[in-house]
Amino acid sequence: MRIRIGAVVLGVCVLLFIIIAAVLPESGPLMIDEKAAQAVRHMAGHQGEQVWKAVTELGSSTIIIAAALVYTAWLGWRLRSAAVLWIPAGGAAAYLLNQGLKTWLDRERPTGAWGIEFDGASFPSGNAMLAMAVYGTMMLSFLLYTKAGRVAKSTAAIVGVAIIVCVGFSRLFFGVHYVTDIIAGYAAGGAVMMVSLYLLGTSIKRKQRI
Repeated sequence: MRIRIGAVVLGVCVLLFIIIAAVLPESGPLMIDEKAAQAVRHMAGHQGEQVWKAVTELGSSTIIIAAALVYTAWLGWRLRSAAVLWIPAGGAAAYLLNQGLKTWLDRERPTGAWGIEFDGASFPSGNAMLAMAVYGTMMLSFLLYTKAGRVAKSTAAIVGVAIIVCVGFSRLFFGVHYVTDIIAGYAAGGAVMMVSLYLLGTSIKRKQRI
Protein backbone atom coordinates (compact mmCIF):
# COMPACT_ATOMS: atom_id res chain seq x y z
CA MET A 1 0.00 0.00 0.00
CA ARG A 2 2.80 2.42 0.94
CA ILE A 3 4.62 1.65 -2.31
CA ARG A 4 1.50 2.38 -4.36
CA ILE A 5 0.93 5.69 -2.60
CA GLY A 6 4.60 6.56 -3.03
CA ALA A 7 4.44 5.75 -6.74
CA VAL A 8 1.38 7.98 -7.19
CA VAL A 9 3.03 10.87 -5.32
CA LEU A 10 6.22 10.41 -7.37
CA GLY A 11 4.24 10.48 -10.60
CA VAL A 12 2.32 13.60 -9.58
CA CYS A 13 5.56 15.39 -8.63
CA VAL A 14 7.25 14.54 -11.93
CA LEU A 15 4.17 15.51 -13.96
CA LEU A 16 3.78 18.82 -12.11
CA PHE A 17 7.42 19.70 -12.72
CA ILE A 18 7.17 18.86 -16.42
CA ILE A 19 4.02 20.96 -16.84
CA ILE A 20 5.58 24.01 -15.16
CA ALA A 21 8.82 23.65 -17.11
CA ALA A 22 6.87 23.33 -20.36
CA VAL A 23 4.92 26.57 -19.89
CA LEU A 24 7.83 28.77 -18.82
CA PRO A 25 8.19 31.86 -21.00
CA GLU A 26 11.48 32.60 -22.72
CA SER A 27 11.95 35.51 -20.33
CA GLY A 28 10.06 37.16 -17.52
CA PRO A 29 7.29 35.87 -15.27
CA LEU A 30 4.03 34.06 -15.85
CA MET A 31 0.83 35.77 -14.72
CA ILE A 32 0.72 33.56 -11.62
CA ASP A 33 4.24 34.73 -10.77
CA GLU A 34 3.21 38.38 -10.98
CA LYS A 35 0.07 37.82 -8.88
CA ALA A 36 2.00 35.89 -6.23
CA ALA A 37 4.72 38.56 -6.01
CA GLN A 38 2.09 41.27 -5.60
CA ALA A 39 0.32 39.26 -2.89
CA VAL A 40 3.55 38.72 -0.94
CA ARG A 41 4.47 42.41 -1.13
CA HIS A 42 0.99 43.41 -0.03
CA MET A 43 0.92 40.91 2.83
CA ALA A 44 4.46 41.22 4.20
CA GLY A 45 6.17 44.19 2.58
CA HIS A 46 9.66 44.37 4.10
CA GLN A 47 8.53 43.55 7.63
CA GLY A 48 10.40 40.80 9.45
CA GLU A 49 13.47 40.94 7.23
CA GLN A 50 15.83 39.45 9.83
CA VAL A 51 13.44 36.63 10.67
CA TRP A 52 13.05 35.65 7.04
CA LYS A 53 16.80 35.84 6.50
CA ALA A 54 17.19 33.24 9.26
CA VAL A 55 14.41 31.12 7.76
CA THR A 56 15.86 31.17 4.26
CA GLU A 57 19.17 29.90 5.68
CA LEU A 58 17.34 26.73 6.74
CA GLY A 59 17.16 25.93 3.04
CA SER A 60 20.84 26.53 2.37
CA SER A 61 22.97 23.55 1.43
CA THR A 62 25.24 24.03 4.47
CA ILE A 63 22.43 23.91 7.04
CA ILE A 64 20.61 21.09 5.27
CA ILE A 65 23.75 18.96 5.03
CA ALA A 66 24.44 19.48 8.74
CA ALA A 67 20.83 18.66 9.69
CA ALA A 68 20.81 15.57 7.48
CA LEU A 69 24.05 14.23 8.92
CA VAL A 70 22.97 14.75 12.53
CA TYR A 71 19.56 13.18 11.92
CA THR A 72 21.07 10.30 9.94
CA ALA A 73 23.50 9.51 12.76
CA TRP A 74 20.66 9.57 15.30
CA LEU A 75 18.26 7.44 13.21
CA GLY A 76 21.03 5.01 12.29
CA TRP A 77 21.76 4.52 15.97
CA ARG A 78 18.05 4.00 16.74
CA LEU A 79 17.49 1.54 13.90
CA ARG A 80 20.94 -0.06 14.04
CA SER A 81 21.02 0.18 10.26
CA ALA A 82 23.18 1.79 7.59
CA ALA A 83 20.07 2.09 5.42
CA VAL A 84 19.66 5.63 6.77
CA LEU A 85 22.52 6.72 4.51
CA TRP A 86 19.88 7.01 1.79
CA ILE A 87 18.80 10.24 3.50
CA PRO A 88 22.01 12.24 2.90
CA ALA A 89 22.40 10.44 -0.44
CA GLY A 90 19.00 11.81 -1.43
CA GLY A 91 20.12 15.29 -0.40
CA ALA A 92 23.23 15.01 -2.55
CA ALA A 93 21.17 13.75 -5.48
CA ALA A 94 18.72 16.66 -5.06
CA TYR A 95 21.57 19.17 -5.07
CA LEU A 96 23.17 17.72 -8.22
CA LEU A 97 19.81 17.44 -9.98
CA ASN A 98 18.98 21.03 -9.09
CA GLN A 99 22.26 22.30 -10.50
CA GLY A 100 21.70 20.33 -13.69
CA LEU A 101 18.15 21.64 -14.13
CA LYS A 102 19.24 25.23 -13.48
CA THR A 103 21.96 24.94 -16.10
CA TRP A 104 19.63 23.33 -18.61
CA LEU A 105 16.61 25.62 -18.22
CA ASP A 106 18.61 28.77 -17.33
CA ARG A 107 15.72 30.98 -16.20
CA GLU A 108 16.70 34.51 -15.19
CA ARG A 109 16.08 35.69 -11.63
CA PRO A 110 13.27 38.16 -10.91
CA THR A 111 14.33 41.78 -11.33
CA GLY A 112 13.03 42.86 -7.91
CA ALA A 113 15.28 40.63 -5.77
CA TRP A 114 16.60 42.31 -2.63
CA GLY A 115 17.99 41.77 0.88
CA ILE A 116 20.04 38.59 0.43
CA GLU A 117 22.82 37.31 -1.78
CA PHE A 118 22.01 34.83 -4.54
CA ASP A 119 23.60 33.35 -7.62
CA GLY A 120 22.83 31.03 -10.47
CA ALA A 121 19.64 30.56 -12.44
CA SER A 122 16.19 30.84 -10.93
CA PHE A 123 14.41 27.60 -11.92
CA PRO A 124 13.83 25.48 -9.94
CA SER A 125 14.44 26.94 -6.48
CA GLY A 126 17.33 25.10 -4.88
CA ASN A 127 16.29 26.01 -1.35
CA ALA A 128 12.73 24.77 -1.87
CA MET A 129 13.92 21.62 -3.62
CA LEU A 130 16.48 20.72 -0.96
CA ALA A 131 14.06 21.53 1.85
CA MET A 132 11.44 19.17 0.43
CA ALA A 133 13.94 16.44 -0.46
CA VAL A 134 15.81 16.40 2.85
CA TYR A 135 13.50 17.79 5.54
CA GLY A 136 10.61 15.90 3.94
CA THR A 137 12.52 12.64 4.01
CA MET A 138 13.62 13.25 7.58
CA MET A 139 10.06 13.99 8.68
CA LEU A 140 8.45 11.00 6.95
CA SER A 141 11.17 8.57 8.00
CA PHE A 142 10.62 9.69 11.61
CA LEU A 143 6.89 9.08 11.26
CA LEU A 144 7.30 5.72 9.51
CA TYR A 145 10.32 4.08 11.13
CA THR A 146 10.51 5.22 14.73
CA LYS A 147 8.45 4.19 17.75
CA ALA A 148 8.02 7.73 19.02
CA GLY A 149 4.72 8.65 20.64
CA ARG A 150 1.79 10.36 18.95
CA VAL A 151 2.66 13.78 20.36
CA ALA A 152 6.27 13.56 19.16
CA LYS A 153 5.20 12.45 15.69
CA SER A 154 2.53 15.14 15.43
CA THR A 155 5.06 17.77 16.49
CA ALA A 156 7.60 16.48 13.96
CA ALA A 157 5.00 16.62 11.18
CA ILE A 158 3.95 20.18 12.04
CA VAL A 159 7.52 21.43 12.37
CA GLY A 160 8.63 19.66 9.18
CA VAL A 161 5.80 21.05 7.06
CA ALA A 162 6.24 24.52 8.58
CA ILE A 163 9.95 24.61 7.76
CA ILE A 164 9.41 23.47 4.17
CA VAL A 165 6.62 26.01 3.57
CA CYS A 166 8.46 28.87 5.27
CA VAL A 167 11.68 28.26 3.35
CA GLY A 168 9.73 28.59 0.11
CA PHE A 169 7.94 31.72 1.31
CA SER A 170 11.22 33.32 2.38
CA ARG A 171 12.48 33.08 -1.20
CA LEU A 172 9.35 34.87 -2.40
CA PHE A 173 9.69 37.45 0.38
CA PHE A 174 13.12 38.51 -0.90
CA GLY A 175 12.01 38.25 -4.53
CA VAL A 176 14.85 35.92 -5.51
CA HIS A 177 12.45 33.41 -7.06
CA TYR A 178 9.15 33.31 -8.88
CA VAL A 179 6.38 31.24 -7.30
CA THR A 180 6.66 28.77 -10.19
CA ASP A 181 10.33 28.28 -9.22
CA ILE A 182 9.19 27.39 -5.70
CA ILE A 183 6.41 25.02 -6.78
CA ALA A 184 8.71 23.30 -9.28
CA GLY A 185 11.38 23.02 -6.58
CA TYR A 186 8.89 21.37 -4.25
CA ALA A 187 7.81 19.00 -7.04
CA ALA A 188 11.36 17.98 -7.96
CA GLY A 189 12.31 17.69 -4.30
CA GLY A 190 9.20 15.62 -3.64
CA ALA A 191 10.21 13.20 -6.38
CA VAL A 192 13.67 12.79 -4.83
CA MET A 193 12.04 12.38 -1.41
CA MET A 194 9.82 9.52 -2.59
CA VAL A 195 12.75 7.71 -4.20
CA SER A 196 14.84 8.16 -1.03
CA LEU A 197 12.02 6.83 1.15
CA TYR A 198 11.53 3.83 -1.14
CA LEU A 199 15.23 2.93 -1.04
CA LEU A 200 15.33 3.50 2.72
CA GLY A 201 12.30 1.31 3.33
CA THR A 202 13.54 -1.43 1.00
CA SER A 203 16.94 -1.50 2.72
CA ILE A 204 15.35 -1.66 6.19
CA LYS A 205 13.08 -4.56 5.15
CA ARG A 206 16.02 -6.41 3.59
CA LYS A 207 17.98 -6.09 6.84
CA GLN A 208 15.02 -7.38 8.87
CA ARG A 209 14.82 -10.52 6.71
CA ILE A 210 18.46 -11.39 7.36
